[in-house]
Amino acid sequence: MTNLTDLADKYGSDKGSKKHRYTELYHMLFQPFVNRKINFMEMGLLIGGPEHGIDADRKTTDLPSIRMWLEYFAKAQITGLDISDFSWFEHERFSFVRCDMDTRDAIAEATADLPEMDIIIDDASHASHHQQNAFLTLFPKLRPGGLYIIEDLRWQPPAL
Repeated sequence: MTNLTDLADKYGSDKGSKKHRYTELYHMLFQPFVNRKINFMEMGLLIGGPEHGIDADRKTTDLPSIRMWLEYFAKAQITGLDISDFSWFEHERFSFVRCDMDTRDAIAEATADLPEMDIIIDDASHASHHQQNAFLTLFPKLRPGGLYIIEDLRWQPPAL
């Protein structure tokens, strides 16, 4: 079994040993899902964006955590959701949804065609209202026994 923290460090994800260390807990939590065909979603795909004063239309060139998830969950369908454009990344088990999480209607419209999810991780803007909008809209898409995780509750971006 591949160690998730090692993968995070390999791909440069902030979830690994160099910053947040979330992968140490995730490795334990996600064990029942590792070798199953699951639907996995991560919101917020790269540090930066409007919450850091960077334009949503910034040029993106990497997807560290998505590359990590694709290797860790070898049978999973991975969906990435972000306000910035990551449609350039192509993988047979990855799909991208561009979405501003400022309203529940925008999230519902962007995710309407997605299947039920087994794991959802919110690592997007970290703004409380975005987290609440996402949770209220997407939690009903979570399968029974699934996991919904909100990262970085201790940090809030400056008011925009």
